[in-house]
Amino acid sequence: MLLLAGLAAPAGAQSEEPSNPPSTLPPASYPATYSEQRFIRMDDGVELGATITFPSENGSEPAPGRFPAVLNVTPYARNGACSCDSASDYATRGFVLAVVDVRGTGGSQGNLNENYFSPREARDGYELVEYLGTQPWSNGRVGMSGGSYLGISQYLIAEQDPPHLAAIAPIEAFADIYNDAAFPGGIESLFFDSQYLAVQGAPGLTGPNTEPSMIPGTLTAKYEQATGRSIAFDYLENPYEDSFYYERSPITHVSKIRVPVFVIDGWRDAFVGGNIRMYRRLERRKGVETLLNVGPCTHKGCGTPFDPTSNPPGVDNVEAHEMLFFQRYLMGMEVPSLPRVRLYDQQAEHYVETSAWPSPSTRFKRNYLGPETISAKLPAEASASYISDPAAGLSMTFDEQGTVAITPYIPIDQRVEEEQGLAWRTPVLSQALALDGPIALHLVASSTATDTDWFAKICDVAPDGSQSIVAEGQLRASLRALARGSTRREPLETLATPEPLTPGTFYDYEIAIAPTAYRFAAGHRLQLRLTSYNMPNALPGTIAFNGSEPATSSFVPLLPGTNTVRFGGTDGTSLLLPVSTDPSP
Repeated sequence: MLLLAGLAAPAGAQSEEPSNPPSTLPPASYPATYSEQRFIRMDDGVELGATITFPSENGSEPAPGRFPAVLNVTPYARNGACSCDSASDYATRGFVLAVVDVRGTGGSQGNLNENYFSPREARDGYELVEYLGTQPWSNGRVGMSGGSYLGISQYLIAEQDPPHLAAIAPIEAFADIYNDAAFPGGIESLFFDSQYLAVQGAPGLTGPNTEPSMIPGTLTAKYEQATGRSIAFDYLENPYEDSFYYERSPITHVSKIRVPVFVIDGWRDAFVGGNIRMYRRLERRKGVETLLNVGPCTHKGCGTPFDPTSNPPGVDNVEAHEMLFFQRYLMGMEVPSLPRVRLYDQQAEHYVETSAWPSPSTRFKRNYLGPETISAKLPAEASASYISDPAAGLSMTFDEQGTVAITPYIPIDQRVEEEQGLAWRTPVLSQALALDGPIALHLVASSTATDTDWFAKICDVAPDGSQSIVAEGQLRASLRALARGSTRREPLETLATPEPLTPGTFYDYEIAIAPTAYRFAAGHRLQLRLTSYNMPNALPGTIAFNGSEPATSSFVPLLPGTNTVRFGGTDGTSLLLPVSTDPSP
């Protein structure tokens, strides 16, 4: 087994023993809650609709005393879809939960002309934190929680460094709005964007304030929301990474975050790679705690209805972990420490804990592609070609990128793609192979077209021939220029300026494949498949959009071509795998 020949564990390789983090919420300290709605005025005069829920002894008034606040900011209408934390869970345990509609949504005034995640929105967050931290009922400490949009906002608000912010717990948050969400690898995420841009605005227009005294301000809010510019225009007008995306991406100013951070995500979430990038940057801070928990779930969780085919056992109660984190940093309680890094090992179906990401037990092993093979041995120089097919890629319709918005996660057996692209496999594994870290493909390839897309998919091939997707990565060939800080282990492109291909010329591409913690069982095989279309998730071309005159917009498609991959020799295609040498089962 040539792949396994270079994977022997070094002497003394050890993993840390798993701890016993909480599986249930702490006992309630208050029997009831009390909520009130109000407007909170920003420095430009715009008023944001808020619902604030307090601990209560009788349900008719707030309990006496001073309490920490936990802030959620949502674009989904706090009285509608919301995606917020449970006010009852938090308030009965001594926290005040404040849920606020983003300006231009729900019961808040203003519009979205500056778009989601704008600098103005981050400034609003600063003011909200300071408002909550200086109220007579406040103990002066404010935390932030929530997932997806609510998680991303936490990073952006923390970068404003509000004095009363004490800790954040972002769930399922991206690092880079362009590369992690709108245009992964420079390719427009069609299925995600069409859902996101179409769906995002709708919930925000619903859910008005229900407090009668707020009716005049609510009428103003609805008028201003309805007269704003479409949020889709800014994305469509910016097909390459530029200042619009930079100023809305947490990774741009991550060094400004000074508070403890608890990063939470799932391996089947499209944003997990970016969220782990944020963790890697944050953990460099000295004397400030940064934690990471990655479970097995999708962007919207495990099990029915959004993940109907899978509900892995033993999934952490992350709300319980989060509350323990906030008890430490918002209440000042002496509570058990959470593990620094806690990861769900897929297929092994249990968590592992380490002191860092990737785990100290990970060794990066370069494996070489040969004629349909993946091996630790360098093969003789050769090549293989395929004709790019615009109909390819349907097997990935309901994968991570396609299911962030409203559709369910339903992984499809990748055998339906067997006639597309090229595939390489390891020999049958004589013992389990555990991957624990980021995966990278060094691709040497040419095309007869002036541009093409590369989709790299890692699969687990079972003895019965079924192919389960493990991780994927993608890159538009014309955006291959590497960014500052890119490494072979974790490639990163600038994605800013397209450089057309010279047909027939071989180029080197460094393609990041999503990180994972996954165990291939003995008797299985690891497969890499390379294709050039991924409909309907990825738009096979570029939109030239004119926001002033949308009717004049145009679409420049990628033309089919013959793509050739070179392997072997001194500069062939290879796969860098993060192999865990931890001997635990």
